[in-house]
Amino acid sequence: MIRRTLLSVLILFLVAIFVFLATEVLPGDALDVYLSEDDVAVMTEEDIEEMRHDLGLDIPAPIRFFTWLSGAVVGDFGVTIVDQIPIGNIIFHPLLNSLQLGAIITLITMPVAFAIGATAGYWRGQRTDAVVSTTTIIGYSIPDFVIGTVLIIIFAVWIPLFPAVITAYNKAHPMELLAVSLLPAITVIIGHVAHLSRLLRAGFIETMNSDFVERARLSGVPERRIVWRHVLPASVIPTLNAMALYMAGVLSGLIVVEKVFGYPGLGIELIEAVDTREVHVVQAIAFLGAVLVVVMNLLADFAIIALDPRVRSHVSER
Repeated sequence: MIRRTLLSVLILFLVAIFVFLATEVLPGDALDVYLSEDDVAVMTEEDIEEMRHDLGLDIPAPIRFFTWLSGAVVGDFGVTIVDQIPIGNIIFHPLLNSLQLGAIITLITMPVAFAIGATAGYWRGQRTDAVVSTTTIIGYSIPDFVIGTVLIIIFAVWIPLFPAVITAYNKAHPMELLAVSLLPAITVIIGHVAHLSRLLRAGFIETMNSDFVERARLSGVPERRIVWRHVLPASVIPTLNAMALYMAGVLSGLIVVEKVFGYPGLGIELIEAVDTREVHVVQAIAFLGAVLVVVMNLLADFAIIALDPRVRSHVSER
């Protein structure tokens, strides 16, 4: 696992390079955000160069990259271009809000997808499997913004149980956000459950057809015991990495949902940063998303090693 951990660190370093370069190659620079056209018209070339020096734009890109990376490692992403506000102060509460919503989605998605996938896999080829397969295909095919819009029309307009737009602010109490998180959560859960349940169904069917299950049946082991003690754990293991990456993608998938519902999360901050060309904020959010994906994938590897004796023995031998 040391090798996997070092590989994860290397991946994060390469992602950091990509994020930094992606914002560096954009037309113009931070000074274009700081100055309006009227400001540029009345300023001399010396004044512009002095401001570029004050913003650190005259420093070579490699030095700026390592300065930014050394701060990002400890959570210091610098300050915004225009207002000189610490970026950590801007994204801290939206990040917590998005993590809260993501946690709600994950805690509901996993058991529901597990139950649906196992049911469809056990009754494969029968009416239950056909209904589940058709429903999940439909749920996975519909975009989140369409599901969110339909839920708003039904539960905020026709049946006014929830607000159409969330008016809570970034620093709202978690319980206050919890009360208005249901519709955004359901919007994402539908697609996630549909996809993950299909992965689990495929793993369940493959395990049910395996040799060790047939040997257990021939040995007289009760079907219920075979399913609960052998088939379910074995069918989950191959899908752990996919589930981890899918759950890590919750934050990136929340961008559309947060925009639709006005949820005060990281997605809203990212959209505003792109609109105002606050490249430092964009860099911070993109890097945090990459960290989440790599960490979730690494945790999935740890889980597979802990649950699968074959993988554990292979790792110990190496």
